[in-house]
Amino acid sequence: MERVEEIYQGFVVDHQLERSGLFEALRERYASLDAVLYPGCFVHLTPSFFFQHVVYVDRNDLARGFFGNKEGVLRKVRSRQQYAQPPHIRFIAQDYLQPLPVLEESFDLLLALYAGGISRACGRYLRVGGLLVTNDHHGDATEAATEENLDLVAVVREQRGRYTFDEQALDTYLVPKSPGRPARGRVVPSRPELARTADYYVFRKSRPAPSSLEPGRFSPPH
Repeated sequence: MERVEEIYQGFVVDHQLERSGLFEALRERYASLDAVLYPGCFVHLTPSFFFQHVVYVDRNDLARGFFGNKEGVLRKVRSRQQYAQPPHIRFIAQDYLQPLPVLEESFDLLLALYAGGISRACGRYLRVGGLLVTNDHHGDATEAATEENLDLVAVVREQRGRYTFDEQALDTYLVPKSPGRPARGRVVPSRPELARTADYYVFRKSRPAPSSLEPGRFSPPH
């Protein structure tokens, strides 16, 4: 337990990276959120304080050791959990850009925070109607804006630990890209790109994406 506390304090709390207010605000605003997928999590355990079921993914050695101390991690979560059910925590020690051993379209919330390529690599694990919450630190919000099955539904601003949602004038955050090169006499349409910045962006998955799993491939449940 001491090692879990030490690592969490040193790498998350001391760097002001908990963002507890963000997860609390998400839980209050979107009551249907249950199962959460967090690729590129490092040791950012904070989502489990607010969501009962979280699957973490990272190939980092320190993260492996941190989550490998299952009892210490559970004790930490139990000391701060904001829900009545027993916490369910799973850690997958691998690169999230590779296929994950989870079911497609089985998560309500996909987190893309300070990582890159998550919407493209892991969007298939998000259920239709589920939310992708991201910033644009590694271009994740810009990438999500180009996905045809992800729609921007809110932006989030943070001020002194308080998080506010804005669902108005979202079209001002997205502008069309310049037209693509003509293909056989036709101009190829392009998806929007970000025109204004916010601290976080909330996208909703509107329809399934084509599966990238090979036919017959088995995906164990999360």
